[in-house]
Amino acid sequence: MLYSQKEVQLELRKYIQPNSLHGFALYISDISLYLISIYGVLFLPELWMKLAASIFAGVKLGNLATVAHDAAHNSLTKLKSLNKFIAITSFLPCLFNYRLWLLDHNVLHHVKTNENIEDSYTPLSKEEYDSLSPFNKWKERLYRKPSFLYFGLYYIVERWRKVKLYPTAKMPEYVKKSGWMHSALISVYFLAFIAVLACAPKFSNTGSIAAVVLGFVIPFYVFQTVYAFTVYVQHTHKRIAWFNYKPDRKGNGRQEFVSVSLEFPGWLSILMHNVYSHAAHHVCPAIPCYRLKDAQVHLDKLIGEKSVSERFTFSWLFETMQACKLYDYDNNLWLDFDGNITSQIEMIDDSVKFANAA
Repeated sequence: MLYSQKEVQLELRKYIQPNSLHGFALYISDISLYLISIYGVLFLPELWMKLAASIFAGVKLGNLATVAHDAAHNSLTKLKSLNKFIAITSFLPCLFNYRLWLLDHNVLHHVKTNENIEDSYTPLSKEEYDSLSPFNKWKERLYRKPSFLYFGLYYIVERWRKVKLYPTAKMPEYVKKSGWMHSALISVYFLAFIAVLACAPKFSNTGSIAAVVLGFVIPFYVFQTVYAFTVYVQHTHKRIAWFNYKPDRKGNGRQEFVSVSLEFPGWLSILMHNVYSHAAHHVCPAIPCYRLKDAQVHLDKLIGEKSVSERFTFSWLFETMQACKLYDYDNNLWLDFDGNITSQIEMIDDSVKFANAA
């Protein structure tokens, strides 16, 4: 008999232990290492050293996005005002709009997880795909090719510029006002940062074009690639269902059933702030990232074979990307672009009773 949603949530509450010193230390460490890497881009003597610093800067932007994510959930530290400050200043180098993040992530993604809404990597049905123009079919095939090359392209074109940068007409009015203020802040930051890089020859051994490419273009694309890869693997799996209706969030739509946990070596998980222990986060977003690994281990024990946990390998990733192209929402099937079945989702029968369900 499965534990009920309520029981699982109660069990994981013990991990809601934000430590302000720990959370603030993560923020200071990540933003300092990011700034040091930009310093390296400008002042290291060899091109290969500058390129290594550039790539590292992109990785640290990914870490900053994770810190900002937790702070935006008000879970990184105990202080709401400190969390807001950390979220805004960590999102700035990522060019993510804090107010729009709250809407797109906290309100939409967490409430309507894996529903057929405008979210990252929401799969099209075969009918939706067939109705696309030739160009849009080509784009969809490109984005879902089993390659790391296109993750960043997907997120920049389809998500970042649409929901993370500036308010759009479809967004609620109460979001637009503060959203535009944060967009203005991002614009000021971006122009100032690019100006500093463009002036690099005046104070460093790096030319303007090299400084802009190595200091902004490459780090930003590396970050967007890492970020898009993360959001893809967190909810795409041959055992994960998607819905074109409001699912039963106490049954098949339970957060722990529609979120993936990826296992990496312990040291790497720590460096990545445990961002891939994702099912535990969806069950209880108030758990800070530095408690997530333990929470995920506990969750896996609670839900047993229903846990969608995988040890990450490139072969697993490529197999998943080959299988998960389109989704048959009526029959809970993953399909390829030709409509061939690649995976059948095992759903919970309505007759299943949850332990102490309430």
